[in-house]
Amino acid sequence: MSFKHLPILVLLPFFAIHLESQSLGSTTYSTAADSVIVDLTTDALFFEQQKEAYQRWLDHSGLGQVLRVETIKVEPNELALYLSFPYNDIDTIMVAWQKLKQTFDQTRPISLERQLFYKMVNLMEVRQTLANIQIYDTYDLRKEPLFFRGIYFAEGNVKVETSDPRSKIREVNIRPPSFEEMKKTSVEAFKQRYSRNNVYNSIYEYAKARYERTVCDNRDPKVRILENEEVLRFEVFDLCKEVLIDDSNPLLCRILQKLGHHCNWVKRELLVFTITYKSLEDGFRLHIEIDGKYGSGYYDQVRRGGYLSMEIDFDDYLERYADEFKERLKSEILNP
Repeated sequence: MSFKHLPILVLLPFFAIHLESQSLGSTTYSTAADSVIVDLTTDALFFEQQKEAYQRWLDHSGLGQVLRVETIKVEPNELALYLSFPYNDIDTIMVAWQKLKQTFDQTRPISLERQLFYKMVNLMEVRQTLANIQIYDTYDLRKEPLFFRGIYFAEGNVKVETSDPRSKIREVNIRPPSFEEMKKTSVEAFKQRYSRNNVYNSIYEYAKARYERTVCDNRDPKVRILENEEVLRFEVFDLCKEVLIDDSNPLLCRILQKLGHHCNWVKRELLVFTITYKSLEDGFRLHIEIDGKYGSGYYDQVRRGGYLSMEIDFDDYLERYADEFKERLKSEILNP
């Protein structure tokens, strides 16, 4: 297999073994004889009709709030059903998928992916080995998909291939030099000084001091708090040469600059930091997650969906930056 629902459950007090026969156009096959050759393209019209039936099932089962049928692709020996999301933002898609899967898997004897696949096979009346479901966060050819689920049948079982947008995660353990030798009052003073609120405030002030300065011409980096209670989450936008340190203006822009025209087409960068605090007996731990995106420098405002994940194209840069940020932050907290 290559990739570039809620049913009524009936429990019966006996077991039945049988072979199921299904019809595909002029070809009749048995599930016990997967070697029979079929040409699925002869039933393309039927599959198009059943595509609508699959969407009705999604809507009826409640899954249609998150998933919808994008298209269907029929080849002689393969039927692919493509599903999509009614959202454009990858963060919203990830949250919606995770919540849907968690809720479904907790209340059903089979996984969400299996149910999606089994319903496709049943509605399309196609052999399991010839069917697959593919789910992407975007079908815009100008964009790189970040979310992917490929569901297919192989080696006697339903298999799932996954790909999610990844971010860089680092952990920092911060302790005083000799915690054991500190007096009780000193221990309490340390814990108070490095309480979660104080540490979060310290990180936020550090971020503002570091990032809110002009790094490149016509850039105005800003730090925006997204959450600051249990988790500290903030984004820094309108950056450049922060992660992609050797990015430069293209030749045309450099020529225009020499002619007296002002331009700056260096990639715009956006970083999202998610930091959690965990108190330890001898200090505390910070769990740091960094998600990096970049957009074109040609426009003052990057359109919605115009940012691309650094994870895909600039993974080495983001790895290096995550390591450096961890060390800088640790130094800043211990030596403000």
